[in-house]
Amino acid sequence: MISVDIAVKIVEDAIKPLPVKTIPFENSLGFCLAQDMQSDIDMPPFDRSAMDGYAVIAEDTTTAPVELTVIEDIAAGHMPTKKVSRGQASRIMTGAAVPEGANAVVKFEETEDLLVNNRVKILRSIDRGRNISNRGEDMQVGQTVLRKGMPIRPQEIGILATIGKSHIGVFSAPTVGIISTGDELVDVGLKPSIAQIRNSNGYSLSAQARRLKAEVEILGIVKDTKEEISNMMRKGFRKDILILSGGVSMGEYDLVGDVMKDLNTQIYFEKVALRPGKPVIFGRKDTTFIFALPGNPVASFVTFELFIYPAIRKMMGFTDIHRTTLKASLETEILVRRKRREYRPAFLRMHNNTWLVSPVEWHGSADLLATTMANCLLVVREDAEKLAAGQLVDVISLD
Repeated sequence: MISVDIAVKIVEDAIKPLPVKTIPFENSLGFCLAQDMQSDIDMPPFDRSAMDGYAVIAEDTTTAPVELTVIEDIAAGHMPTKKVSRGQASRIMTGAAVPEGANAVVKFEETEDLLVNNRVKILRSIDRGRNISNRGEDMQVGQTVLRKGMPIRPQEIGILATIGKSHIGVFSAPTVGIISTGDELVDVGLKPSIAQIRNSNGYSLSAQARRLKAEVEILGIVKDTKEEISNMMRKGFRKDILILSGGVSMGEYDLVGDVMKDLNTQIYFEKVALRPGKPVIFGRKDTTFIFALPGNPVASFVTFELFIYPAIRKMMGFTDIHRTTLKASLETEILVRRKRREYRPAFLRMHNNTWLVSPVEWHGSADLLATTMANCLLVVREDAEKLAAGQLVDVISLD
């Protein structure tokens, strides 16, 4: 049995980024940029007004209040046609080009329209350059504005649109197959008998993977026989990642590990000093990485977050591949029951600029309902004997 840290490192070292593909930029949200991006324009493309107001010569306002003659109205999307000279001003809207001669913009709130002879009263003086965004101050032609490895968020979509990149290269998202094992499982649309349960793991694991942009196929439920497990796994070898839930413990019907060996799978590890989720197997068959997870739903959920989450992120080209871990002050005492690292469902909140965390009521690795009250995993390290209220602990954010 190996430690969580060693297991995570094994997964990290085994996984490589997938090939690059070209997609329309508007479909790239959540992907990882595979190339640097340069701007083909200056932004702003001209000296631009940052306010609705009047474009003026700052020196004319030194003795404010002062009256100026309005020579032109300039709307956004239209270029000025007149030069501003001493004693003059142009009415201008936000985003419009500042006319030649003007070197400041006085916002409307600091002016008074006189309604006679196109005159405006400037109520206070203004400095040169005030309320003007200079050409190229945001980005310049040829400047690298986005870099390879960046996650593409809504703001990056906006930059790609700004610089005219209609198609971009991103690292591919992995294909994922999910198999649920167990004679006790029935699908969602069926009413389980007294000895049965519905297949929740297949769908929760699918949702976890889809949230990362993976292309997921739920391959189905298999009975606890080597033949059925083997046949379904062979179908899953078409995927980049194959996930199995159930059948990995030490019972008579826990056959997944044996089947993986029968199929000549390279096994990286079989047990991790972890709670919940000790019986987790990581292997590889040709180009398919296989994660066999415990059948209990919380153990399945936790082991996905610890091992499959970073695997998918690394396949997609990201360098920051793990969930965010932060320090929080524990609100209640915790007694440690086992010398394995524990990941407990917990609730994280901010109070007086301090992160506070409390474990949710949890009845063990089958209690999936408890995770709906949680927004993080509270880490109880294997060398801890107890955690006192007020102690700083590690938490893994799930939101």
